[in-house]
Amino acid sequence: MGVLLISGSPRKNGNTELLLSVCDKELKNNNIETEIISLSSKEIYHCTNCDRCLGINKCIQEDDFNDLYKKVLQNRGLVVASPVYVGSPTSLLMAFIQRLTYVSFNNNHTLSKKIGGPIVVAGETGQLTTLNSLIDFYLVNEMIIPSSIYWNIGVGVNKGDVKNDEKGELYITKFAKNLALVLEGMEEK
Repeated sequence: MGVLLISGSPRKNGNTELLLSVCDKELKNNNIETEIISLSSKEIYHCTNCDRCLGINKCIQEDDFNDLYKKVLQNRGLVVASPVYVGSPTSLLMAFIQRLTYVSFNNNHTLSKKIGGPIVVAGETGQLTTLNSLIDFYLVNEMIIPSSIYWNIGVGVNKGDVKNDEKGELYITKFAKNLALVLEGMEEK
């Protein structure tokens, strides 16, 4: 029961995954098992709000969603990361979290009490609107969001630029430390 880290960037090994790896490293330093998954190689359809997931705890669409949903359920924590696309998370990540929300709602709120939070990367602006959109996902699903010393954001225009964002690395490291503390405090004894 560790933390699943999801990159919603369509670009493999870009700034979003680099910043997500900062979170991953700190969680591992705190003896938390992790797995990073990139949605860039996954096929995720949008939610049709058909409600056919009601009571069956899976989506009826045949794509990569259900395998990812099983991984979400197997882990205590969930961190999602996205670059900013026109002041919003990527459509790929939104399709994933919207389906997560509907399947959870229709099956006794399976995401409730999971622990995690969002990470956002942008070259210029739009981080806060994107972050707020992702925070809403956590809140409506009754998930627990540990804090940091500032927002979970990083700045990087070109591939690899986020490596030079010392503040972004600090914010994500602190978030990951707090995530580990909450996870340790909520472990069954």
